[in-house]
Amino acid sequence: MKLRPIILSAIIAASLVLGSCGGSESSSKPADTSTEAAVTSAGTAAVTETATAGTEAPGSQPEESSSPEEEIQDDESAFMKAAPAYDTEKAKSYISSMPQVVELLTAAKADEELASFGNAKASEAAFDKVKEELGKLTADGHKVSLIMVDLETQSGVAYKPDIPMCTQSTIKAVYLGSVLDSCPEAYEEHRIDFRKAIVNSNNDSYMKLYDIYGKEPLEKWCEEVGVDKAFAEKSFPRNYSAKDMIRLWTKLYCFLNSDEMQHSEFASYYADSACSATKIMLGTKYPVQTKAGWESGKDTWKNYDPRDPIPEKYCDGDPSNDESATNDTGVVYTDKGPYIFVIYSDIPFSVYYDYIDPNALNDLAVALNELQAELKA
Repeated sequence: MKLRPIILSAIIAASLVLGSCGGSESSSKPADTSTEAAVTSAGTAAVTETATAGTEAPGSQPEESSSPEEEIQDDESAFMKAAPAYDTEKAKSYISSMPQVVELLTAAKADEELASFGNAKASEAAFDKVKEELGKLTADGHKVSLIMVDLETQSGVAYKPDIPMCTQSTIKAVYLGSVLDSCPEAYEEHRIDFRKAIVNSNNDSYMKLYDIYGKEPLEKWCEEVGVDKAFAEKSFPRNYSAKDMIRLWTKLYCFLNSDEMQHSEFASYYADSACSATKIMLGTKYPVQTKAGWESGKDTWKNYDPRDPIPEKYCDGDPSNDESATNDTGVVYTDKGPYIFVIYSDIPFSVYYDYIDPNALNDLAVALNELQAELKA
């Protein structure tokens, strides 16, 4: 049966009642700060988001987040309205095989070269196209890590999937899913914050929820897919791999496609996650559920201008710095079947609106989609 995602009802900007579920009522905020440019729905103004996540850069102050009225200008965004329908029964059918997929992902190996895993292989041309795009992204010495698994063939590709990277705001997708999985009543109590944290990538909303519900919900998911529970210790994890994140996305996939969540408001938010290259390039052709993350790489906390030289400290591989990043994670529901992917990079983010400056990962997202389409046993 094919169904469209639910179009969101109008959000009332009202005060919300704080709630708690298990664990501690609040967790102490980290002392660090990570700043990203949050972009609203296509065509609306970009908003600078702030959050505590790393050590604040000397002499810089993050800008304050805007009010809900400024951020949520159109509750029915262009992407949410245009999101294609997908075969929800087919999507659910992959849930039972997810333990095998997790085992496959855990065992996947790739070092300096793009490598296939599983029994299905793509054409040489499709494989080489992904290699070419990776080569372009790493040409200036930048780090890129990638892993993708096709749920139909239980096969995929990986490139340096075990190297430590910073999740940036991709963490919000799996953390918020874990909270609702453990504490379903949290959504009604904090629905505006759930929406803003996914669609606008608002850090204040995310940190509010992290402080209320703590690390326990994500720790539970980590334990179930074999990811070190220390992943959940910080609101913005550092030194964790694309392989860690994709295993957590297998949990999110199962949660978003459960009977309770499949047609929910919350699930529909992932169709319009700010600044996702996969959403931008594929979101009107296929149903997508994505979450991007980024760091501008500028001490001014403003958006990175790609014409400027990149400060050395943002390219030195030291995860204690607030390094630059352009990341993308999620699911694409193609006619062939869904695939889950994670792309991490330390490339400075240079997209202020979804369509003005090309996202650095756009071409890689397309090449990865074309490779998945050709996977054959």
